[in-house]
Amino acid sequence: MLNAIKQTTELSHESAVQLCLTAIIHANTFSANIGVVVLTPAGIELAAVRMNQAPLHALNIARKKAYTAASFKVSSQSWQEKLKHKPDTMSALLREDNFTYLGGGLPVMVDNEVIGAIGVSGATEAQDVDCAEQAITALLDSLSQAK
Repeated sequence: MLNAIKQTTELSHESAVQLCLTAIIHANTFSANIGVVVLTPAGIELAAVRMNQAPLHALNIARKKAYTAASFKVSSQSWQEKLKHKPDTMSALLREDNFTYLGGGLPVMVDNEVIGAIGVSGATEAQDVDCAEQAITALLDSLSQAK
C-alpha cells in the first residue's frame, strides 16, 4: 500500500531562537561577532540573527552552512574531507546556490532524526563550529531535562 502521509518532526520557532541566542552568547566569550541561521529539515528559515558587528556576509554564509547540513544530514565541514580528492564533484557542488563546505553548519538530531539545522558564520571556522555545537548541546540538554 502506498503511504500517502509522512509525519515529520521539526524544531519549534522557540527552540530556533534559543539556538541563535546560545550561539551568540558563546561567541561573546571569545569576542567574535557572528550571524546564526536555523532552518527546518526542509530548509525553511525559522530564525536568523546577525550581531551588530558581524560581517555583512555572515547571515548568507550561515544560511548556506545550515542548508548544507539539513540537506545532507551531516556537518557542512565534513564535505572538506569527502571532496578532497574529487575536484569535479566539488566544482559541481560549489555551483549550487545553497552549498558550502565551510565549517559551522550542523544538523540538529534527536533520536537519529534531523529536526533542523544551524549555521554559524563570522568568526574563525573552528569558532563557528564551536558556537553551533554549544547551541545544539544546550538545546539537547534542556530537552533531556524536560523528560
